[in-house]
Amino acid sequence: MKRVINILILSFLTTFIFAQDETRVIDSLESVMAKQEGREKVETMMELSKAFFDYSFDECIDWGEKAIQEASQFHDEVLLAKAFWKIGMRYLNHYELDLALENYNKALELLKNKDDSELLEDVLNYKGRVELFMGDMDSALMTYQYALRVSEKLGDELNCADVINNMAYIYYQRDEMDKSLEYFKEARKRFELVQDTLSIAQCDNNISNIYVERQQFDDALSLLQKVIPVFDHYQDEASLAHAYQNLGTAYASGFVKCDSALVYLQKSIVCAENVGDQITLIEDELELAGVMRQLNREGEAISLYQSALHSSEAMGYTIGMMEAYKNLGIHYNIVGDFTTSAVYLKRCMDLASEKGNQLYVNTVRPYLIADYARLGQLMEMKKELGLMQDEYLGIVNENNALSDELSRIQSNVEGLLEQYESQSEQIETLQTQRNHYRLAFFGLLAIALFALALLIAYKIVRKKRAKV
Repeated sequence: MKRVINILILSFLTTFIFAQDETRVIDSLESVMAKQEGREKVETMMELSKAFFDYSFDECIDWGEKAIQEASQFHDEVLLAKAFWKIGMRYLNHYELDLALENYNKALELLKNKDDSELLEDVLNYKGRVELFMGDMDSALMTYQYALRVSEKLGDELNCADVINNMAYIYYQRDEMDKSLEYFKEARKRFELVQDTLSIAQCDNNISNIYVERQQFDDALSLLQKVIPVFDHYQDEASLAHAYQNLGTAYASGFVKCDSALVYLQKSIVCAENVGDQITLIEDELELAGVMRQLNREGEAISLYQSALHSSEAMGYTIGMMEAYKNLGIHYNIVGDFTTSAVYLKRCMDLASEKGNQLYVNTVRPYLIADYARLGQLMEMKKELGLMQDEYLGIVNENNALSDELSRIQSNVEGLLEQYESQSEQIETLQTQRNHYRLAFFGLLAIALFALALLIAYKIVRKKRAKV
C-alpha cells in the first residue's frame, strides 16, 4: 500500500500543538484593531481569524472574509493575496480541502507576475500539499515545479529541499521508485547543506518507505532504528507516527511478525492522535486492516477499512478513499460477494481515472472484470475489456513511437559517425598532403640553397682566374 510519507505538513498540526487561551488573545487583538486603520487593520483581522479557529470556526471564517473585503479596498494585490492565502490555511486546517484550494488559486492569480515574492512561495507550497492530498498528482507536481523555480530564484535552500522532498513523494505515489529515491536523496543532500538534522532524519524515514516497497526490509529497519532516536530527541510525534507505521509495515510484510507489527502500529496511532494527524490515523487503520487479514480476522479488517473509508470521505482524502475502496472490493471478490465487490471496485476505478492514478486503475480492473463475468454483466465486462485493450494498444503505439524515435536517433548518430569518419579521412588526407607539400618545399629549398652555393663558388673561382 502507498502510505503517506512525512512531507513536512506541519500546517495541519499547528492548531493542535500551539493551543492558547483564545479568549485572551481575541480580546487583545480586538482592542488593538479598534485603534487601527488601513492595511494594519487587515493584518489584525487575519490574526483574529487565526485566533478564532479553535474557539469558533464560523467566526474564524467570518473574520477571514472581512479581511478579504477590507483588503480589496486598497487595490493592493499582495495584501489581498495574503488574505486569500490565510483563509485558505484556515480551511486546510479544518480539512476542507476544496475551499482551501479555491482560495489558494485566487491568491496565486494575484501573484502570478511576482516571481520574487516570498508570499508566492508560501502559496505554492500549500497549494501543492492540498492537490497532493486530494490525489491530483499531476497538478501537485506542476505546482511544486513552479515552487522550486521560485525558491531557487529567492535563494531559499531550505524550501528547495522541502519541495524536492514533496516531489519525491509524488513519484512514490506514481510507483516511480527510482525517481522517488533520487529526489529523496537530493532533498537529503540539501538538508545536509543547511545542517537540518530533523529534516535529514525525515528524509531517511521516507527512504525507508521505498525499501519496504522493494522488500529491502533489513535496509528499512536499519534506517528506522537511526531516525527514531532523532525524532524522540526533538519530541516530533508526527514523524514518530510515520516511523512507527513504517516499522509496523516492515514487520508485517517482510518478517511476517504480526505481533510486532501490531505493537508499532498502535504506537503510531497514539502519536498521531497526540498531534491530531488525521491522515496518519487513516493510514494506520488501513495498515492494521492488512495485518488483521494476515491473522484471518476478516471481520476486524473490514471494520477498519470501512472506518478509514468514512474518515477519508469526510475530509476528501483521495488516496485513503482509493485504498479503502480497493481493499474492500478485493475482499468481497475473494469471499464471493461479487455485487458488493463490483460497487467498491467501480468507485475506486472512477476516482482513480478522475485523478489520473493509473496504478490503482491497473490493480483494480482485473478484479472488476471478474466480478462482471460472475454476475453475468457482459456489457460492462466487454466495456472494461475494451478499455483495457485500448490502453494496451495505446502503450503499444507509444512503444512503437518511442522505438521509431530511437531508430531515428540511432540513424542520426550513425550518420554523424559516418560524417565524422569521412571528415577524419579528409583531415588525414589533408595532413598527408600538407606533409608532402612541406617535404617538397624543403626539398626545393635545399636544391635552391645548393644551387646558390654552386653559383657563389663559381663566382669565386672566376675571380681568382681573372686575377691570374
